[in-house]
Amino acid sequence: MRRTRILSTIGPACDTLEGIRGLIEAGTDAFRLNFSHGTREGHAEVAKRVRSAASESGRPVAVLQDLSGPKIRIGAVNPPIDLHAGDRLVINLGDAPGVADLGDAPRGAGHVSCSFEALFASVTAGVRLLLDDGRIELEVTRASASSLETRVITGGLLESHKGINVPGVVLKTDAMTAKDEADLAAGVAMGVDLVAVSFVQSADDMRRVRAAAARFGAPSLPLIAKIEKPRAVDELEAILDVSDGLMVARGDLGIEMPLEMIPAVQRQIVQAARRRGAPVIVATQVLESMRSAPRPTRAEVTDAAHVVDEGADAVMLAGETAIGQYPQLAVSTLDRILREAEKVRTMDAVPMAASGGHDRALGQAAVALASGVNANAIVALTEGGRTAMVLAALRPDARILAVTASIQTAARLALVWGVTPLVADTTRIADVRSLLRAQGLVPAGGVVVFVSTGSALSGSDRNFVHVETL
Repeated sequence: MRRTRILSTIGPACDTLEGIRGLIEAGTDAFRLNFSHGTREGHAEVAKRVRSAASESGRPVAVLQDLSGPKIRIGAVNPPIDLHAGDRLVINLGDAPGVADLGDAPRGAGHVSCSFEALFASVTAGVRLLLDDGRIELEVTRASASSLETRVITGGLLESHKGINVPGVVLKTDAMTAKDEADLAAGVAMGVDLVAVSFVQSADDMRRVRAAAARFGAPSLPLIAKIEKPRAVDELEAILDVSDGLMVARGDLGIEMPLEMIPAVQRQIVQAARRRGAPVIVATQVLESMRSAPRPTRAEVTDAAHVVDEGADAVMLAGETAIGQYPQLAVSTLDRILREAEKVRTMDAVPMAASGGHDRALGQAAVALASGVNANAIVALTEGGRTAMVLAALRPDARILAVTASIQTAARLALVWGVTPLVADTTRIADVRSLLRAQGLVPAGGVVVFVSTGSALSGSDRNFVHVETL
């Protein structure tokens, strides 16, 4: 069984029922709906197709909504502006079309627009701006509430709607925009299992999204904080206090800070989440070359294998599946890489946080017992998934089977390391025992450790660890 999970982004290359079926067969455990693109109605239809394909496959598959967040972009530029080092470029507040060659201005100079007001409120002279994923670099020479004059440091062809990153600057804005709030309401209505929050800068950003989810009737909806700003790295522990998991969003993070720092920061984020027992996803350019090639580079294979060594819960494919030429092949390739890497248990050891109460104590007892008797599986009887997540955080050698009566809980556990979710009408041990035998999940004569840290399973308080031979 592969323990590290695969999260695939849905896009034009795979959003049909047939395409989604193919990605599940190839090894996808969860699907990402990227709300930076498409419409709410379109995403709702895709979510329905995911549910249908998952039902056909007979296993829980999670749907993760990824909110756009306050992404800064320039407006339309037609034709593109050819910028060279030393040129002058003006960025004006608004949505007017970009224009090249203003009067007697230097070659390639011009002006573009940006409707993101917080950019103008946050930037001062001397600040660097990176456009188009860092391909173009500008230096702000004069700043006002409605205009930024810049000098081109590194030129290039500037096209419409390219992103702007502001390394080292704390933007005076919330992580949740008005669009995000409307998108979140739509996500709750369509029944997404988890929500990823983009461009988080502080714990307050996560609190605002959680409050909004509660207003929309989903107070317990799991929230994943995307770590893609240097300030979020600085505020990591506080963000973890109010989040259900983290995502290492290496795309914008690699633009906002020096590239050479990314490996160490990735390890820091993964270890911080593991200490808390929170799921952590590593994302961006995992098998980037497979957008257009049927084989990844050797460096990409090594990078994906290192994610296993660090102990991340899941790896995310973005453009590889959303717009790539080989979406199903990308998933099956990643599946093989992860399986091979997991054959060698070299995972980083991460000490767990001291807190945890009886949940942690019972989980540790179950893992120790499973190791002592060489158990085939640890079976977590759970309602909300907490027991299974405690076990997963301890990274046991034994397989974790999470038995729950909740389809929603099973789907949410699909992104948790090493957990196989099972939906059953009851969590009574006698019935679960029959289920394990019927589905062949444990061989005849196999040893199983049952554990529950819940408080209301099957109508009675049950906190126990129990071992038996089937």
